[in-house]
Amino acid sequence: MSAAPVRVRPIERGRGLAPFVEGALWTAWRPLRFHGIAMGTRMTVCKLSDGALFVHSPIAPDAMLLAALRELGPVEHVVAPNKLHHLYVAEFTVHFPDAFTYASPDLPARRPDLRFDVVLGDTPRPGWSSDLAQCLVRGRFFLDEVVFLHRASGTLILTDLCEEGSEEWPFASRLVARLGGIYQRHGPPRDMKWSLRRDRPALRRAVERILCWDFDRMILAHGRLVETGAKQLFERAYAFARRG
Repeated sequence: MSAAPVRVRPIERGRGLAPFVEGALWTAWRPLRFHGIAMGTRMTVCKLSDGALFVHSPIAPDAMLLAALRELGPVEHVVAPNKLHHLYVAEFTVHFPDAFTYASPDLPARRPDLRFDVVLGDTPRPGWSSDLAQCLVRGRFFLDEVVFLHRASGTLILTDLCEEGSEEWPFASRLVARLGGIYQRHGPPRDMKWSLRRDRPALRRAVERILCWDFDRMILAHGRLVETGAKQLFERAYAFARRG
C-alpha cells in the first residue's frame, strides 16, 4: 500500500477553538516567543467518551477561549505533557478548580510551585484509557514528553518531539528553523536530536511503540497541523533513532 499523501493545514489564528476532528478534537493557537524566537504555541482539547474535556498543553486563557471550553463540556483533565509546556497550568486551575492536573516525570521538580495531582508515564489513566493511548519519551537535559494517540481518529498528539517552521513564521524565526533543520520539515530540531541520542535504546523503544500505533493525523505545538501522512513524517523524522 502506498503512503498517504502529506497534507498540512495553515496555522489557525482565531482566539477561540478550531475544530480538527469534528466532535472529538479542537486546537487553539497563541503567539509565543521562546528564547526570542517567534514560533507560536498550540493547545489541544479532546472530548472524551464520557463527555469530559482533556486539555493538553494549556495556553493563555481569555474570555473567548474559556467560554468555548465551558460550552463544550466540563474540563476535568489539564495535562502538562513535558517540562517546557507548563506556563498556563496555574491559570487553568484557577478557572477550573475541580480539574485534575497531570505532569511529565521531570516537571514537578522544575515547578515545585505548581500543584500536580498525577505524574504521567506509559500507562493511560482510567479517565481516558478508552480514548487515548500514551507513551513516555525520555531525553536528557531539557526534554521528557508524554505522547498521546487519539485512537478513534488516528491522531498523534505531541508538543516538541516534532516541530515545523513554515513560511508563515517571521524571517528571523525561519532562519533559526533552517539552522535547526525543521524549516518546512516536521521533526525534532538538531539540538533536541543530540539530547535524545544520549539514550538511544530508550528512544528507539519509544519510537517503535509509537510507530505501532494507527495514526495518519498529527497535532503539534509549534508548526502546521498534519491532516494526512503523519506516520510517514514521524517515521522519517525519527529514522536516526532506529539506526544502529
